[in-house]
Amino acid sequence: MAQKIYLKKLDAIRGFAASYIVITHWIPSLMFVPEIIHKGFFSFGQEIVMLFFLLSGFGIYLSFYRNPDLGFKSYFIRRFRRIYFPFLVALLLSIVIVYLNGKVLNRFPWRELIGNLLMVQDISELKPGTWVEPFLGNLPLWALSYEWWFYLLFYPCYKFLFKNPNRIYFILLFSVISYLTYLIVPNQASLIFSYFIVWWCGLEAAEIFIRQRRFTFTNMKSIMFCLVFMSTLAAIPVLAADQIRFGYYPFLIFRHFVAAFLAIFIGLLWYSKRLIYFDSILGIFTVVAPISYGLYLFHYPLLIRWELNSYLSNVWIVYAIKFALILGLAYLTEVKLQPLVNRWIK
Repeated sequence: MAQKIYLKKLDAIRGFAASYIVITHWIPSLMFVPEIIHKGFFSFGQEIVMLFFLLSGFGIYLSFYRNPDLGFKSYFIRRFRRIYFPFLVALLLSIVIVYLNGKVLNRFPWRELIGNLLMVQDISELKPGTWVEPFLGNLPLWALSYEWWFYLLFYPCYKFLFKNPNRIYFILLFSVISYLTYLIVPNQASLIFSYFIVWWCGLEAAEIFIRQRRFTFTNMKSIMFCLVFMSTLAAIPVLAADQIRFGYYPFLIFRHFVAAFLAIFIGLLWYSKRLIYFDSILGIFTVVAPISYGLYLFHYPLLIRWELNSYLSNVWIVYAIKFALILGLAYLTEVKLQPLVNRWIK
């Protein structure tokens, strides 16, 4: 029973995280919102992505725990259809938005499309060494490249390392080497692998919960150590930088690892207080959880990229249409069509 309760709470967190990302991208267009509200409460989308990574690792372990004999082929197919079907819908949506905006692509971005299909996209403005941009400006797609490669890395790591009680430190070493490599020769692969420890910490938290049925600062100390270590390592280029910009490399990477640590630390503090007021604060977001992935993928093209205001002057009608389409497309894709895809691709 305890496991089911906390799975529901994880759904609430996932729903909240997706909703927060949408709001952070919407708020800047609302001129009546004071800047202190925007900057003080809705400028932490990057931190929320780290929370997504932790939740993803946690969820994968719970799924694999129920099917420990799952072969790589079956595992790959499950991850592929879950990630790629909504992702392909998002790519098509971005193309549709370009044409709805009345813009003709003189040269179709084939390199960008192929790079996104291979899951190596990232935002070059924020960090060096990236290979391709998110397709047609759908910026939130950057995180999917990380998620996909984490999924692929998980299977061999689980099979060959999981019986080793010190496995988390092997993953830490892998991420440390990757980050040092990135510092020497900035490249997308090293950057993605640098973050694998964040995702793996979520997995370790799930294993602790399954095995011990509770979280304590003692049984989570290895997780916190790894995140503190990566935060410290990421602080070195920040201290050596001539200029520090909050949302850009090198501070951005430091910010990511600190955010992951704080998510674990604050979560533990809240857990020690029996998650008081959790349901009152976050419980409502459980209704969003089933379409959270779709919200994340579809909101940016529809809410930000689509120039619907050039046809309609009433801004609230514009937003009503956009949000209706975001919610409707997310529901159609995740709730109605995804099960059909799951039955078709086996």
